Amino acid sequence: MTENKDEVEALLNWKSTFDNHSQSLLSSWHGDNPCRFTGVACNYYGAIIHLNLSYVGLRGTLDGLDYSCLTSVVSFELTNNSIYGSIPSSIGNISKLNSLDLCFNELSGEIPPSIGMLESLHYLYLDANNLSGHIPTSLGKSSNLVELRISQNNLSGSIPQQICNLRSLTILSLWGNRLSGSIPLEITRLTSLHTLYLSSNNLTGSIPHSIESLSNLSILYISQNAISGSIPQEICNLRSLTVLSLWGINCLDPFLQKS
Repeated sequence: MTENKDEVEALLNWKSTFDNHSQSLLSSWHGDNPCRFTGVACNYYGAIIHLNLSYVGLRGTLDGLDYSCLTSVVSFELTNNSIYGSIPSSIGNISKLNSLDLCFNELSGEIPPSIGMLESLHYLYLDANNLSGHIPTSLGKSSNLVELRISQNNLSGSIPQQICNLRSLTILSLWGNRLSGSIPLEITRLTSLHTLYLSSNNLTGSIPHSIESLSNLSILYISQNAISGSIPQEICNLRSLTVLSLWGINCLDPFLQKS
């Protein structure tokens, strides 16, 4: 257990920053064996690989955790708690992280560009927080991302073209923000995409005709934006499409009358 000394210290220091009720919920967090801690799973060598405290009811911040000690962690999940404050840039130190789930909390501030340093990241879930600022262009470096969900926040600015470099993306969910500008033409490079949620933003411009390149797309939501122009006939070529939502936009010449 001596190899776990730094990990234990990091977790216990983090626990001490939570409110009293939260600390009582983590009553198993004591001693020198983190593999017995609630929400912690270890590998064969006793190193922490999973930290899952979702739906526990914790109230505190992410600042009190020394992420540089979590060198073997592949999943960090805190869904549906009362975690507030910002996402620290040091979270980019969890170099082996495969899944980061911070949905349904009270996080604020900007998404730190350091998340783009997580080259092993496949799943990034930041839905339903109070995050603001722009979507960092550095996310385009997380080339292994399969699912990117950052809906129901206060993000503004345009959809960065760099996200269109994430060729492994199957789900891109950006709905319920304050994003503006047009849908980038480069988004049609995401040929693995099967779900695209862009509803309830301030997007303008038109739906790109090249959308037919998204041959695996099965769910497309663009409703409640300031999109205008004509609905492109090319949508008819999306043979895998099962759900299409375009209500609340100002497009003309519905393609359905010609299909």
